Amino acid sequence: MTKCHIVQDLLPHYIDGLVSAETETDIDRHLQECDACRTLHAKLSVPIENAASQTDKKEIDFLKKVRKKTVKKMLAGFAVIVLIFASLTYFLAIGSPVSKEDLVFTTYVVGDDWRIDLELTNDKALLVRTEPIYGEKNSSGVRPVVGFLVKPYQVLPSPILEADNKSFMFGSPIKSFTELDHKVVLRLGNDDIVFTSDNYDKPQP
Repeated sequence: MTKCHIVQDLLPHYIDGLVSAETETDIDRHLQECDACRTLHAKLSVPIENAASQTDKKEIDFLKKVRKKTVKKMLAGFAVIVLIFASLTYFLAIGSPVSKEDLVFTTYVVGDDWRIDLELTNDKALLVRTEPIYGEKNSSGVRPVVGFLVKPYQVLPSPILEADNKSFMFGSPIKSFTELDHKVVLRLGNDDIVFTSDNYDKPQP
């Protein structure tokens, strides 16, 4: 019986059909009896195209995994950036409503104007938004302005709003209260203080 090492050396030539008929017969007989050489013969007989395609598939699968992990990391990083930006925007530009405990306000009359001064007592900066209050539509389909909403917010001191920005003044003509029956609503985080013709000139508790 032909020895294994001789058969294994000749296998590439055997697979390519480059051995003599006698040698081919000997190798055939050996492969029928030897599991190790038969296994090696099976491996060497795999077409190069199939081996290459399997290698390509492994590389493609690996690249897909890498890309998937990269996309996940990018999405996570983007989410963190958005969260940080949203937090900074809230604390530095939007702010939170001021509570009654952190605000001192006084009302007074100057000439024909009624005024309210707001002053923040904590270490935050004051940001005030005002907007009109509309009533029901009249016969012409117009919603008249029946007052104003004054909404103070507190934000962290920043280049946008300096630390000493703690006060704000809002004014409205007295005739708005007496003739037009308007109102001014001071909207705080935990309370609404309403000024009307009945109490605009009275001291607040």
